[in-house]
Amino acid sequence: MVSLFTRVPVVDSIELLSHHFEDDVLTLLKHILTSTYFCFGGQFYEQTDGVALGSPLSPLIANFFMEDFEKKTIEQATHKPVCWFRNVDDTFIIWPHSKEKLAEFLNHLSGTHNKIQFTMEKEEEDHLPFLDADIYRKMVGSLRHKVYQKPTHTNLYLHQNLHHHPASKQSVLASLIHRAKALCDQDSLTQILQYLTTVFKDNGYSPQQIQ
Repeated sequence: MVSLFTRVPVVDSIELLSHHFEDDVLTLLKHILTSTYFCFGGQFYEQTDGVALGSPLSPLIANFFMEDFEKKTIEQATHKPVCWFRNVDDTFIIWPHSKEKLAEFLNHLSGTHNKIQFTMEKEEEDHLPFLDADIYRKMVGSLRHKVYQKPTHTNLYLHQNLHHHPASKQSVLASLIHRAKALCDQDSLTQILQYLTTVFKDNGYSPQQIQ
């Protein structure tokens, strides 16, 4: 999806919100969504549409609008995906129809609302990254998942020899191991943990710290 936050239509979102919230709450939401200002090059500007990047309210409003958008759009589609999983502005679908029908579906998504535009990435060599996960085919009708790393990833983390609090260093190991356990299936978890062990050693951590 292209630049979701700055493209969320404020007027349409307020209309949706009016069906779910009382007038006093709606007044507060409307004030927040229509009073965004920023400074650039010494000049102040008013944001006239879209929600503000960095605002804690923006993801909630974007999700609220997108839930309504995707429900209506998928219902109106001639050909539908097997599944539709979305995290804010990233969507994963499984498409059971032809490539031509997929192109039509993409045009349908981008043509439903002039503010909401979609781009598409297809699987390559049976792999498709989605957020931090690498979704891949193992056999016909079977999908597996493991941690995804960009080709430019360097495996450089907070080094053991740097002057940081021990808790900060330990959190690096703990968070990466937690991510591996959360994202990997049983087929790939052992391999990823062995890989992380090597990465931690390269960053100066002892076997005791890793264990």
